[in-house]
Amino acid sequence: MIRSLLAAVLLLTGCSTTTETTATTETSATVARTGAQTDDVVIRFLRCGPMTCVGGDSLSVTGDGRAVSLRDGELVAVPLSATELGDLRAGLVAAMAGREGTLDRSGGATDQPFTVITVTGQDGKVHKNRLEGAPLVEDERIVAAGERLTALTGRIRATGMPDRTAPITVTLYEGRGVRPIRQASWPEGILAPVLDPASGNPSSQTYRGEEAKALRTALGTAEENVAVLVGGRTLIASWEAVLP
Repeated sequence: MIRSLLAAVLLLTGCSTTTETTATTETSATVARTGAQTDDVVIRFLRCGPMTCVGGDSLSVTGDGRAVSLRDGELVAVPLSATELGDLRAGLVAAMAGREGTLDRSGGATDQPFTVITVTGQDGKVHKNRLEGAPLVEDERIVAAGERLTALTGRIRATGMPDRTAPITVTLYEGRGVRPIRQASWPEGILAPVLDPASGNPSSQTYRGEEAKALRTALGTAEENVAVLVGGRTLIASWEAVLP
């Protein structure tokens, strides 16, 4: 239940063939610049089944050519060349021209799949399309764009390298009745999410960089429930990677 609620929250907040080169886990150096940053996301893709996006395809691509998706709950990345990224962005903008917004093909049904594509053009203009339900003939270019991004998602999952310093969201909760996989130690020097003792509701916090790496090491595999001692209380902890 906790995992389903978190997946819904992440969705609402925006929140997805051939190998060219070996991916790197290092992020690009920060360069002094104005306007859009090279590590800003310029492409987002989400394909969901009926009613839910759990297990759905998703990816993000940053302006410096870092294409990321999820594999077994962990974030993995491949680098795109400047040529490939430019061609991908231009192709998506062309496919979405004049067809932005929501294309509702659901016929009023609430259990239909949907696809969301967001791309920032070279001119900085943001284009977004949401296709609900089975596409019509006139949606051919949007469908082709989605298939191209699905193929890229598959490539990332097949060949991408894990980025252990990428952001993760850690959730703590009391977990009465939950049987943890194992006992873990919360890393020293890292502040844990604070639970409200009155409500007992789960508490989540996002960690980045070396803190994210240390928590991955301590807590183990993504989405596993492990018992940790925090502030004298034994709580249940789990984590999941965060797409940029």
